[in-house]
Amino acid sequence: MAANPVNRNVLRFLLPSLLGLLIFLTPIPWDGHLTIGIGIITAWVRSLMGDYGLSIIVVLMVLTSILTLLGSVFRIGWIHRRTLLKDLFEVPLVWLALRLAGAIFGLIYLLQVGPELLRSEDIGGTVFVNIAVNVLAVYVSACLLLPLLTDFGFMEFVGTLARPVFRKVFRLPGRAAIDAAASVVGASSIGLLITIGQYNSGNYTAREACVIATNFSIVSIPFSLVVATVAGIEHLFISWYGVVILACLLAAFITPRLPPLSRKSDTYIAGSRNNETENVPMSQSLWRDAWNRALQRANSAPGVRKFLVGGMANLAFFLFSVITAAMALATIATLLTFHTPIFSWLGYPFIAVLEFAQLPDATAAATGLFSGFMDQYMPAITASSIDSNATSFVLAGLSVCQLIFMSEVGVIILRSSLPIGPVDLVLIFLLRTVIVLPVLIVGAHLVTG
Repeated sequence: MAANPVNRNVLRFLLPSLLGLLIFLTPIPWDGHLTIGIGIITAWVRSLMGDYGLSIIVVLMVLTSILTLLGSVFRIGWIHRRTLLKDLFEVPLVWLALRLAGAIFGLIYLLQVGPELLRSEDIGGTVFVNIAVNVLAVYVSACLLLPLLTDFGFMEFVGTLARPVFRKVFRLPGRAAIDAAASVVGASSIGLLITIGQYNSGNYTAREACVIATNFSIVSIPFSLVVATVAGIEHLFISWYGVVILACLLAAFITPRLPPLSRKSDTYIAGSRNNETENVPMSQSLWRDAWNRALQRANSAPGVRKFLVGGMANLAFFLFSVITAAMALATIATLLTFHTPIFSWLGYPFIAVLEFAQLPDATAAATGLFSGFMDQYMPAITASSIDSNATSFVLAGLSVCQLIFMSEVGVIILRSSLPIGPVDLVLIFLLRTVIVLPVLIVGAHLVTG
């Protein structure tokens, strides 16, 4: 007799979701401190690479650049005819330039030729050993396992339950919880793209879309783990991440109530609106609605083969579309942060604030306060050279809480249909920094003693 389809969907929802919950969201004692399962898996992948991690990264970057040249400049047929390859390697000129720059920077450090500054440990070592190798390990681990949370109903279940909070506390549609969940368990860019799509479809007003894009495109759990590792506080990850979430929620409550977000229009794009209601049917509770939506998603969940193919496609996207350009931007951002006085000047007025907050190495820490606007890793990199868990705790928190960084999120927003300009992004970045900094400082003292 055929299995009851409802029971089958319950299993397809519960088993993968519980496994994903165990891997990504459950604290686990490990090596004398609490971590999460994906952290253990990432450390294992990193150990498998051993001393070859740098070489793997550089070979990957060079291969990416060569294929991008073949696809974008020479328009090679076997790339153009395949959708996946075309999406990966036929790119605008600016992305071609970034990929070439990333490969060149990597070769300079690996082969130890060229400008001394780029082959130094301060620049090349920081970007390609401390960041790139950790990012690669996270990508390999997370891309193959994240579908456990995103493809079997977990996001729909949590997103539906979070609706009342988003409506009452943040004055946003309940579906915004899905955007936030996609960011936390996937990547900030994923949640951001969902938000832009919802705005273009008439499901969000301009104000709602701008608020969600700049306050709920939260850096994902795997990337947060990379940030904590780079900053040297991975042993404090659970406590640190809890403080980070609290700071982000406070910023999400306050920032939309202040200019420039408070001045955005509550109108839909081109006067359109999708009238589909979000209300829970009167005949069922919120929990029942969440359960039904989860089972509906589980009913269309991928089989084993599709699950693996989808994971590999996601991995290919991040390996070839993101890493090389991101490392180019990280190198440029590191040069600006540590070899120009720009961010020292910006942080100088806050040295007294950090000293008053009794954070060690306040002068060095001040450099990292605003460098996150260029790239999310900059405050964490600043923290890596500071011998204080409390100070590193705060700077690593800024890497995650500031949200607006031009190497990814900022560029996506500016290229989208959202009515947000460069000045808006700078103001929102500064507001978030001022709001979350006291929370992170208090959290650092409570956690590190």
